Amino acid sequence: MSILPRRKKTWAIIVSAGVLGLAAILILAQPRARAALRLVHGFSALDIDPRVWLEPGAGDFARDVAAALPGAIARVEECQAGAFEKPFRVYVCASHESFMRHIGQPVSLPVRGIAFHRDIWVSPKAFSFRGKDTHRETITHELSHLHLGQMLGWWHRIKEVPSWFQEGLANLVADTGNEQVSRREAREAIIHGHTIELDESGHLPFPKRPETYGMTWPMFHMQSRMFLEYLRLRDVKAFEGFVAAVVSGARFGPAFKDNFDESLSDVWEEFAESIRTLQWDI
Repeated sequence: MSILPRRKKTWAIIVSAGVLGLAAILILAQPRARAALRLVHGFSALDIDPRVWLEPGAGDFARDVAAALPGAIARVEECQAGAFEKPFRVYVCASHESFMRHIGQPVSLPVRGIAFHRDIWVSPKAFSFRGKDTHRETITHELSHLHLGQMLGWWHRIKEVPSWFQEGLANLVADTGNEQVSRREAREAIIHGHTIELDESGHLPFPKRPETYGMTWPMFHMQSRMFLEYLRLRDVKAFEGFVAAVVSGARFGPAFKDNFDESLSDVWEEFAESIRTLQWDI
């Protein structure tokens, strides 16, 4: 019997193993991947709350996070129709530089927190953002994202739920989104046609970013929040039913139509008209 087929099989296994090994190295070279896999060094659990993990020097920040955590969890679970299904950690960094290094972003970005696969990370900037202590709001905002990810799973959340809804909901639940863009500025942008794009689904492999249609992230956050505020004021029961449907895994577009009895585009136009004619007091 020829041994050539066996040699080919052996080489195929070796090549496949090499490719997989290289892929693993490339993945683990990414800061976000290491953070998502909890491959971090120097952090330890806070003695008064083991859900909170801190770097040396972040003790005061971590204790403030621990104090704010129960209220933030209760707020998210109340607004998003369900309890957290899995345990998570809150990583509190001692410096903004350390935070940005772990999430793999330039230190110049004014990011205060971020939700990864199963945890959230908090920067000291959350305690001194534009002259405000916003750590409670930051924690609640990121927990909103984490909760949605737990309820739906990463794939479904990215594929089915548009970014504007995810950010608008987190801003509404946490009372964030207006730190850099005022309601008046957002209103002027809407009046002049510079508006968010109302997708009815998410985007894979990556969500659509506001830069792709010429909008800043702060403006994107503020308009998304204002639209969800409008939906809630328009019909609170329909809004709550819609959020509960999305969180339970229903398709986004049909869930909107089922609860509001109108298309998303029609309700957005109604919202925009209320902005233009000052029917809605903002």
